[in-house]
Amino acid sequence: MEPHSERALVTWSAPQCPYTVEYAPRTLDDIRLAVVDAFFSLPRGGAEIGGVLLGCFRDGRLRIIDYRPLDCEHALGPSFTLSERDHARLAELLADAARGSPERQPVGWYRSRTRSDILLSDADREIHLRYFPEPWQTALVLRPHAFHPARAVFFFRGADGSLSGEASDGEFVLEALPVQPAPRADSAAAAERIPLPPADIPPGAPAITLTPLAARSSPEWQSEPSAIQPDGAEPMSERLPEDQLPIPKFLETPPDGKSRHAVLTLCILGGCLAAAGAAFQTRTLWLPRVAALYHRSQPAPQPLFLGLNAIDIAGQLQIRWDRDSPAVRQATEGMLEIRDGATPHANALDPTHLQAGVFTYARRTESVDVTLSALLPDGRTAREATSFLGRPPQAGSAAENPELRKAREDFTRQTAKLKSDLAAQTKRTRTLEKSVADVQKQLKDQQARRLLNQDAGK
Repeated sequence: MEPHSERALVTWSAPQCPYTVEYAPRTLDDIRLAVVDAFFSLPRGGAEIGGVLLGCFRDGRLRIIDYRPLDCEHALGPSFTLSERDHARLAELLADAARGSPERQPVGWYRSRTRSDILLSDADREIHLRYFPEPWQTALVLRPHAFHPARAVFFFRGADGSLSGEASDGEFVLEALPVQPAPRADSAAAAERIPLPPADIPPGAPAITLTPLAARSSPEWQSEPSAIQPDGAEPMSERLPEDQLPIPKFLETPPDGKSRHAVLTLCILGGCLAAAGAAFQTRTLWLPRVAALYHRSQPAPQPLFLGLNAIDIAGQLQIRWDRDSPAVRQATEGMLEIRDGATPHANALDPTHLQAGVFTYARRTESVDVTLSALLPDGRTAREATSFLGRPPQAGSAAENPELRKAREDFTRQTAKLKSDLAAQTKRTRTLEKSVADVQKQLKDQQARRLLNQDAGK
């Protein structure tokens, strides 16, 4: 970093960077202010923002003189993660900037990072490679802090064309620029009289001039007539003594307390109406920002995941989904749509079948499309689709395969044995239940007889 003033360009370079970066201090300071403002907009890290850097590249020097912010909708949370709409906005922003002057072409992009150190994630690298393919285009990452100046790093492609995602040795501090004092008027220029626009003066009216306030500080001016008056008119102090001036109406003492309260009430109502009118007239300035802050403060909806997939086993299509996903566990009902060639099949699923996580279907063609929909209690619908492509099943192929035939026979024998064991167990259970019922009846009869014997003895 080379020393600079606010108007001079600042030079940045790194040993591995094949070019030199020059930027306007005011441009990076404006970006820093926007990053810090977003950092304090939300608790615990704030919101991350980004945009496009504008400038030009000549003779091994990348010059940054302007920027354009990207209005990220933060659909996936407060981090700078682009949605489909954000990608469309970025493409439109780059196309609009490319139609500008040669001195303000897209030379890179910037983003803030508030929840980790300065680096480029895989998503950032994908954005850079997709929208900024030139070898000299750069990526600026800024890291704000609550009590220290912001830090920044320019990321670049190396000589081999690779883009590093780790912070290089070129990290620098973005100090806040000093506030420029308002320009002070020269005493000689301040003493000049400023004529009113001729269009505001009717024909034949005397000329009226204004004296700036800077020229009225001398004691000589205190004794002069009013600075705003028609030429040739006598001063007000000579026309009417000060003690004979009429008292304004708003300074007169009201006859009673009720009038005073009425005036105070009218003033308060007038102030409220004026404030409401001003807020309504300027709603286009503050309403979008308030709405954006409200949406940023709302928790981002969790993505609905079903994990739908399909595999083929000897012509039997095993349709599976993740039964442990929150969408499946919370679903009240579901619908499994299967399109086998031109034939559609719709199968309604209750929560029990949904939580089973599997559905078997005997396919007939080589192309099968499957769509699973799950209805959640809050009215949202989780939907996923998958397709299976493979050779069509051949009739009798399973019977001709000895291994499959043996496996089917083993499965049939096991099924028969399980059914037999289940029937025997059911019979034993019923016998035990009958024995328990008989024992309970005998106990009740014995207890009743004892109670009768006790009553007879008394």
